[in-house]
Amino acid sequence: MLKTDWSFLSRQKAGYLEQVLTTDVMNSSSLLANVNNTIVLVANLLIYLLLAVNISSFIAILTLVLGAVVFLFFKPLFHRNRVLSEQIEKMYKQMTHFVNQNMYGMKTVKATAVENVVKEEGDAQFEKIRYLNLRMDTVRNISNSLIQPIGLIFIVAIFSFFYKLTSFNFASFAVIVYAINKVFSYTQVVQAQLHSITSLLPYVINIDRYRSEAKNQKEKDVGEQDFSFQTQLEFKNVSFAYIENVQTLSNISFTLKKGEMVGVIGPSGAGKTTVVDLLLRLLEPKSGSILLDGTTIIDIRLADWRTHIGYVSQDMFLINDTIENNIKFYNPYLTQEDMFFAAKQANIYDFIERQPKKFATIIGDRGILISGGEKQRIILARTLARKPEIIVLDEATSALDNESEALIQQSIENLKGNTTVIIIAHRLSTIMAVDKLIALESGKITEHGVPQELLKDKNSYFFRVFNLH
Repeated sequence: MLKTDWSFLSRQKAGYLEQVLTTDVMNSSSLLANVNNTIVLVANLLIYLLLAVNISSFIAILTLVLGAVVFLFFKPLFHRNRVLSEQIEKMYKQMTHFVNQNMYGMKTVKATAVENVVKEEGDAQFEKIRYLNLRMDTVRNISNSLIQPIGLIFIVAIFSFFYKLTSFNFASFAVIVYAINKVFSYTQVVQAQLHSITSLLPYVINIDRYRSEAKNQKEKDVGEQDFSFQTQLEFKNVSFAYIENVQTLSNISFTLKKGEMVGVIGPSGAGKTTVVDLLLRLLEPKSGSILLDGTTIIDIRLADWRTHIGYVSQDMFLINDTIENNIKFYNPYLTQEDMFFAAKQANIYDFIERQPKKFATIIGDRGILISGGEKQRIILARTLARKPEIIVLDEATSALDNESEALIQQSIENLKGNTTVIIIAHRLSTIMAVDKLIALESGKITEHGVPQELLKDKNSYFFRVFNLH
């Protein structure tokens, strides 16, 4: 199964893939139907041309010449039709991205009273799509509306010319007129089909381009070993850069013992999230290595690695479903007992039991029907239910109230000694009980040690930050 690299996925816009999977795929299937219809129409066109040739090769040749002239005359319209179709395809993606983006942020939109501005921008995008569709329909109908009059004029001209000849045979002429009329009728339909194919072609090209990009950005998984964590996890001279020659991390090295709780602090842009992404194997070090019991983690099967790593981020991702399905999160092997135990560990079990439908309670889109603390504890329960050997908490309490933070803090402290925990934090209360603290500044480790020991050094980053609170 194709799994695309995270760096590629992180650059995608909301709504774009949705359009590829719906609009582009649907239009691509329509293209195949149009190609099939065109083949049938061309076959019928050739039959009537052969009939015309059999009666009068001269008139048939004139018809072919006229047809070629008409096709060349209308050829620029096909190019214009394709250009407009490409613009429409891009506009649909922009519009879907715009709608999704503002749906995600609708609470902020309402709270800042900018609904009218958002509506006006949306109206402008829909109006542009309407305008482009009208232009494309106009381009397509120009050729359709002119072919029949051209055919009629041609037939009248042929009749006027051959009527004066002594060899004129009305019955034969009637048959050839019928054949020519059919030729022009089928030509008109073929022109319409070609316009349809031209307008649908950009959707096929876009699917192919999107698929090729995804294939070229395939996630690397060369590991063959099973996950086994007995003693320590080590970052050894690890460096990483998103932009060439601009180091995000520079030769960082630290060790986590099994069952140890480690805190990572630092200002924004210090590289904390990059450390997390490297640990989750969403990114790969540019140099250096990450070792698990002396084995580079690249040699461990990716799926096996991620199964044993629990991740809780500050971006609280929940599905519009029941609490049970949010904790199980597409894991059909998770038992009810595992779910209940994880909910108790995350200090969310009592809240769930107070709900009328308990674990069957619907929490709304992105958990909008429950509080921030309840969302984060459900996500923590989701992580704990998988029984990971390493848990990464990336600013997991940064947006919570004191009571919710205290409940999650209690859950985290209960893991101490049993599970290896890495805590990325701005709130210092979250990391005061860690076994080891690592401070990152400008992509480098500037200090590490026990929090209480670091506080004794008035020049330390931890001391400065601690005394700001």
